[in-house]
Parts: sequence; structure tokens; C-alpha cells
Amino acid sequence: MKALPRAATAVRFRWNAGTGPWAAARGCWASAPGRRYPHTVTRSAGDWFTLAYQGFPEGLTYVLPYLRAQLPVPSDERAGGLLGPESADVSPLTWRGIRRGAGAVDADLLVVGCSSRRARTLPRDRSLILPFRVHALIDVVGDPATMLASVSPNERRQFAQLRRRHEWTYETATGVDDLRFFYECMHLPTMEIRHGEETRSADWATTRDALFRHGMLLFVNEGGKRVAGVVCRFEERGRALRMRLFGVLDGDETHYRSGAAKAVYYLTVEWAARHGVRCVDLAGGDPFPGKGVFQFKRRLHPTIIHPQDHYRDRRVYVRAVRDTPAVRDFLVATPMLSVDQADRIVAVYFHDSTRPARLGIRAATSGVHGSRTVDLDEFLAPAGSTG
Repeated sequence: MKALPRAATAVRFRWNAGTGPWAAARGCWASAPGRRYPHTVTRSAGDWFTLAYQGFPEGLTYVLPYLRAQLPVPSDERAGGLLGPESADVSPLTWRGIRRGAGAVDADLLVVGCSSRRARTLPRDRSLILPFRVHALIDVVGDPATMLASVSPNERRQFAQLRRRHEWTYETATGVDDLRFFYECMHLPTMEIRHGEETRSADWATTRDALFRHGMLLFVNEGGKRVAGVVCRFEERGRALRMRLFGVLDGDETHYRSGAAKAVYYLTVEWAARHGVRCVDLAGGDPFPGKGVFQFKRRLHPTIIHPQDHYRDRRVYVRAVRDTPAVRDFLVATPMLSVDQADRIVAVYFHDSTRPARLGIRAATSGVHGSRTVDLDEFLAPAGSTG
């Protein structure tokens, strides 16, 4: 009788994070005809900019928070109804209306979370298609010293100095009590403080039975005290290690400022190099190079790829509904990882004659197939315009 909950947890985990047939089944389910999707509108302070999101509910926690953070504090947010994929009479948005290029909603920027197939059917003018999620992989080659040598020199020197100063070491723990300490005193507080109502996490049963029992728990110790940690899961018969849950003690920002949060990544790779792991997945991320976590991971020289789970065939369709100074400011301030016709990941930077492209937000790393700068005068030109 006790095996049933664990079996149910395993099925639920594979449904949410499985690859291969599990990912295919989840993708078909998510895009099934007749499925209804949430719609939300966010208005900036002073109503100078309105952002509408329509589509997969996961976009409310993965895509939308960063885009909202680019705006002043919203003065108003309202959640609309649910939309059937081919219903022409459901307000405020319909897929048919979006495909026809209709204004669809009183918004400046429209963001749609949908399947790759559907994204390709939507209007191409004034629009980009982004991956819904990306993953950062590090190939583990050689010993820890060899791996550390692959990091940028400045980052390597800084980490070495901080490691000596704070006496960072790592330990792996195997007891459920250790896991509970991590989960309750590190992971949950960190998620609550950093994400609030948009917290993304795994429940205790999944953490224990689907992750910990098939992986490892690594703590970063500072002068002998546990200050940060991560739960990883082994994949590919132990050849790959995927970072799943992260946390710092009490969610305290002190451990970010000290560098202990970054040390989790360095020391996990160091552990992997010592124990025959060939690949470390630094976990999923959003398609926005401006995020601090993307910039940090980039310094470790990972390869950016599409996810292997059900997010692989999901996309984010971004369309500028209006050409306004606010829209131009927003697009220039928000470099994005897009997909080209061959589904390769490409960085995009917007600019115009008075707004230079923010090329200082670097996206270059393996798996990002170059970058392109987009002139907003051309991007926002009316459809069919010859300039």
C-alpha cells in the first residue's frame, strides 16, 4: 500500500518533466482542440504601456514576470476570461482574430504562449517567436581544475578569492532529515522571497521521491555552516546531472551578495568532475539574456539548447500591436532569444536612430547561433510597406 503514493508521484513527475513519449503526450494534451487558456492584461503606472498575455498557464510564472519587471509598477492588472482555440465569439481574444492580425485587445504588446506549430501560423509582421524555455548544459571534461580553467579569467579569479575568504566547501547529504532541512530552511524561503505569489517549485513528495531518491543533495558550507544547496537528479543512467531545486539559508540576500549562491553552481560542477558525470544541466531559464541568472550561467560557457521535456515544442509569440515611444523603449530594453526558420536560437537586439541596441547585454555562448540587430523603423512598419 505504501508503494502506491510513490508510484503516483513518479507518474506525476514524468508527466511534468519527462522526455520522449511522456513529453509528446503532455504536448498533445496541452494543445488539444477545445482547451481553454488564461488571458491577463498588465498596465504600467500612468497607463503608458499595456501588455497582454494569452496562452499556456505556465507563461504566467515563467515568461510574464520578467516582462512585467521591465515596466514601472503596474497600476492595474485584470485577468480576462478563458479562450477556446478556434472560438470566434469569445472575448477578448480569439486565435482566429490573432491570426488575422486584428488589434485583438487594447494592448501595446501581445505575448502568446502556444505550440511551435501554432506560432508559425500567426502574423509575422511586427513579431518574433521565442523558445518558451531554454536549458544551459555544461560538458564535463577532465578534472575540476580543467573545468574551472574553462570559465572566464575574471570570474575564475573572483571565485577563487571568495572561496578562500568564506572558506567554502561542499558536502553531499543522503539523509531525509538533511533533505527536509534544505527544503524547509533553504528552498521554500528562497522561492517565497524571490518569486512571491509566482513561486515555482516542487512539492515535498516530488522532491523526496522523484528527485532526491534518484539524485543527490549538495550543500555549500561557509566556515562549516550550511548556507546554500541544490537538489539534483541523475539522468541518462548517471551520466548527466540536472540541477532541479535551489536555495540559500532562510532565503537571505546576504548569501547572494557573498557569492554563496554562485558557489552552488561551481561546486556542483566540481563534484561532477570528480565523480564521472559527463554533463551538468544548469536548469531551465527564460529566453531573455538580460536576466541576471542567464548572465551568470553564460560565464560558465554552457551550451544553450531547447528543453527535452514538453517545453521543447512550446513557443512565445511576441507582437508589437502599436508603434509608440513606450513600445520602442520596451523592446530596446529587452533583448530576446528568438528562433529562426530552422528553429535555431538567435539573440535579437532592437534599436532605432535615437535608441542604441543594448549590445552590452551579451548572449554569446555555444548554442546561440549569433545575434541580429533589428531596426525598429523597419520592424514596426505597416504590413506591406516598402519603406
